[in-house]
Amino acid sequence: MLKRLTLAAFAAGLSAGIAVLLVQGLWLLPLIDLAEFLESGGDLNAYAPPQGLFAIALMDPDRLLGTFTFDTLTGVAFALMVGAAMSVGVRGDIDWKSGLMWGLGGWAAFSLAPAIGQPPTPPGAAFVDLEARQIWWWLTVSTTAAGLALVVFGHRHQYKLGLWALGAVLLVLPHAVGAPGDGDGPLLAGDLARDFAAASIFSALVFWLVLGGVLGLMLRPSRKP
Repeated sequence: MLKRLTLAAFAAGLSAGIAVLLVQGLWLLPLIDLAEFLESGGDLNAYAPPQGLFAIALMDPDRLLGTFTFDTLTGVAFALMVGAAMSVGVRGDIDWKSGLMWGLGGWAAFSLAPAIGQPPTPPGAAFVDLEARQIWWWLTVSTTAAGLALVVFGHRHQYKLGLWALGAVLLVLPHAVGAPGDGDGPLLAGDLARDFAAASIFSALVFWLVLGGVLGLMLRPSRKP
């Protein structure tokens, strides 16, 4: 089982890394390039945007390779955790459909919920205290993951209403506490900040759906004739 999970996690992480590389190369990395250009004092009217993935690769292949490597390794690590959780939490057969649902849950916990209070920001955007930002991010991820687990799996317990209520409280808790406010860093154009946040959240959605779907497909029970 451990060997099978490891192989499935590697396949899922690699697939997610490739998929998110395409999304980031076509959408996110050009926005980062623009943000860095403006941060260095460049004039927006003089900016010549790179045209697509291959332009970014020619301009900065190290960044592209580094992004792909980081996303793939992160995907393998997440796939190991999700695969282990799926083997415990899924009743019935594991398949690509159940994998997609687990991937959607991972996206909600690790990307969507934190983005509600702290949208992803491009280089040069207003900054907050890093330690406070990290503490709130971990609070949001942990409470959202626990809250989703209680809401989804609470019906298996005799005290399901209490578990559902606790899950709802955990989902709301970090947003009731509130994310750290913006600091005194430079401000970028609102359109750029909005587009960067949207691209980041969407690329995370692609990452988690591909990871979950491939993982569920690889871990599905073999059917002998």
